[in-house]
Amino acid sequence: MNIWITGCSGFLGTRLANHFAKQHHVTGLSRRDCAAASSSVSIDLAKSDSPRVIEKLSAESASPEVVIHAASKQPGLGDLADYVDANVHSTSNLIEGLTQQPPRLIIYTSTLSVYGRPSVIPVDESSPAGGSLPYGATKRWGEQLLETFQRYSRIVVLRMPSLYGAGQADSFIDGLARPAQLNDSIELFSRGELVRDALHVSDVVRAIDNCIGQPPDNAFSIMNLGCGQRIKTSEWARALVDALDSRSAIIPVDREASQFDLYADISAARQQIAFAPRSLDESMKVYADELRA
Repeated sequence: MNIWITGCSGFLGTRLANHFAKQHHVTGLSRRDCAAASSSVSIDLAKSDSPRVIEKLSAESASPEVVIHAASKQPGLGDLADYVDANVHSTSNLIEGLTQQPPRLIIYTSTLSVYGRPSVIPVDESSPAGGSLPYGATKRWGEQLLETFQRYSRIVVLRMPSLYGAGQADSFIDGLARPAQLNDSIELFSRGELVRDALHVSDVVRAIDNCIGQPPDNAFSIMNLGCGQRIKTSEWARALVDALDSRSAIIPVDREASQFDLYADISAARQQIAFAPRSLDESMKVYADELRA
């Protein structure tokens, strides 16, 4: 099978390439070289000439059967124009370039941030989406662009929480790991009572593998991924400290966190693609073993 992965040099993209290149031909599309892919194509999907580059690539090599669209600008520094380029223009240009030889399946890695601050948790796919910040809003626009492409390809949108794993630097869990590895104290805002959703990156790789093997029947599907449990930041921290055999003290702090309670209802993904995330303790053990390695 020929699989294209956009954003192949990123955290998730590299994990996906390492996994799928063992059995399939993986073409990595990224601004930087992707050593894990079978072949790597340097491309900036936000640029206006990228649809022609994609068309040429499809014509000169085997066109993709599956495209995993993981290219994205993550939350952080940048203005709205940066997010529009990375999350909207790149998606528009990608599907324009695929029109002549569309794949059978496109999987889009979206985010739970499209829900903004939900009124009820766990949040399910019927909850209003939009997102009030540039990241969530532009990822939602990317979803809507892909919805217009369902007459050409089957589309699966996976809305994901924060991902963690060795090689990631800016997730909530990775932020806990740094002091834990040094046996330093870990301070938790909102007294450690904040509910957060997170996934080890390997759970997402397995979900995408399942999706390719047996995609949902609908031409366009949206599914939440997540840990599937109501887990407080104090519980995340305790499980990680225990897995690392760390001596870090966990200190609840009265200062309010800027985040809000959020976790996802993942019943649709369980039913449609047999998504089964690891338990909290299992996930932390896998992560701790990665960090030790």
